[in-house]
Amino acid sequence: MGEIDSFAARFSFAPRYFSDGFKRKLAKDLFQAKMGYSPDYYLSLSFGIASICFVFSLVMLSASLEYLPISILAFVIAFFSMTSYPGMRKKKRAKRIEKELPNCLRLMGIHLNIGLSFEQSLKSACNNSGLGSELKHVVKNIDNGSSVQEAFNALSNRIDSVFVKRAVAQIIASYEKGGSGETLKKLADEQEAIIRARLKEYNGKMTIYSLLFIAISAVFPAIFQAYMMVGSSFLNIGITPSQALLMPILVFPIANITLFLFVRWKSP
Repeated sequence: MGEIDSFAARFSFAPRYFSDGFKRKLAKDLFQAKMGYSPDYYLSLSFGIASICFVFSLVMLSASLEYLPISILAFVIAFFSMTSYPGMRKKKRAKRIEKELPNCLRLMGIHLNIGLSFEQSLKSACNNSGLGSELKHVVKNIDNGSSVQEAFNALSNRIDSVFVKRAVAQIIASYEKGGSGETLKKLADEQEAIIRARLKEYNGKMTIYSLLFIAISAVFPAIFQAYMMVGSSFLNIGITPSQALLMPILVFPIANITLFLFVRWKSP
């Protein structure tokens, strides 16, 4: 980490060019993604990596000013990708927790229904559900003197999810009113129905994504190669050999990687 810190320190000037609003949003994304970086540090690191992409692309393109716009585009894409990653990661984390939370709610509901105390139900869910690490944090805060409401509200703030906020509100209500766990079980059933609907929708879209992947991988490159062969023989297309080489070795692979990452990000 020392070398990375030293590298980021070389670009410590970068954060001053970004608004406080942008930094606040980035700080929230980093916090909810559990990445552990300050916004200034992450902006410096992002700017440094984007600068490397700029220099690398310029060198790969023979350091010609003719390709300077492509190098600038590489810088913009790299910087945008780096600063967007925390937001994407926090959403992915929220989706994972949303999938695991119904089992946790149902388990707590069953234990409340059989007469266990709220604390016993929480600790049992902590040991027997996929949300063990998050619930252990809640239990630790309660043991350290925080109220149940404060501990669960902190959990809600760590996760960017409307369903988690609904679940936290219902858990707090069950604790305060001392009611049965039927409401928690009902909420778990509702969320599982939403997850099934998301899976069905995603499976329907996978056909389109597959066709698009085939098109970018095979159809478009074949059409481009045919166009280059015909155009170079009969037309003055105004494309240099280096530009023609750039498409199959750079543009189409980047398009494939982008599509793959998009499909992976969209997976429920």
